[in-house]
Amino acid sequence: MSARSSRDWRPGAAFAVSALFALSFFFAGLRVTATGVEYQLFGVVDGLSALLILYVLLGSGALSWPRDAWGAVVVVYAAAATAQLVSLLLPPPGVLEWVVVGGLLYAAWNASYAVHRTRVMLTLGLVALALAALKYSVLPFVWVRTELPHTPILDLRALGEGLKGLVAAYVPSRPVTQALAFVAILAWVLAVWRQWPPAAEDDWLRRLPRHERDRLLFWLVKEGGPAGRPISGEDVRGYLDRPESE
Repeated sequence: MSARSSRDWRPGAAFAVSALFALSFFFAGLRVTATGVEYQLFGVVDGLSALLILYVLLGSGALSWPRDAWGAVVVVYAAAATAQLVSLLLPPPGVLEWVVVGGLLYAAWNASYAVHRTRVMLTLGLVALALAALKYSVLPFVWVRTELPHTPILDLRALGEGLKGLVAAYVPSRPVTQALAFVAILAWVLAVWRQWPPAAEDDWLRRLPRHERDRLLFWLVKEGGPAGRPISGEDVRGYLDRPESE
């Protein structure tokens, strides 16, 4: 896991990022039903899962480690928004939710070994996409189109409905609710992107092709080892600008 990254927060920047997290928190809890608008707050499972995700984000550098009071405020808002997003994306209560939570814990454990925040964010994005497809596409398709016939001896239809209720207590969601969920996810992604600290000075080294890094490594061993002199960043850039034949 990469080293923790942090930044110095200005009040305006911290307020903007916190506002995006608050927007994500608000829209992730909205549910539009036939009787009106409801708001659902995250539960214990969602909160604990969010803490694990927060640990991965902080450890990989995807979320800035709090250095001052403004940084702590941003992390608190990020934790609340993440918990609400987990509540939004997890399937309804049932056996399916237990399986998904187990897969989420496994994915978070693997992501905790990522060397860069890009891989962590890609992993979380793929998991979010899979959970959204499961909740808003797979469950509606299966629940509506699978119905056992009614028989006089054994009511297979009632048995099937009971088994489906055991797997997941599915409740249909309206398109407007799904649109609000998309807004919540988008606000969360924008908040994480806006709070990233400035790129480190040596980030350009990560973008070098492999053969350039190998050539640079051999040169550093040759120049820095026997000579024992310090090598500055300008020396490295000057060497890389030379043709490889030299």
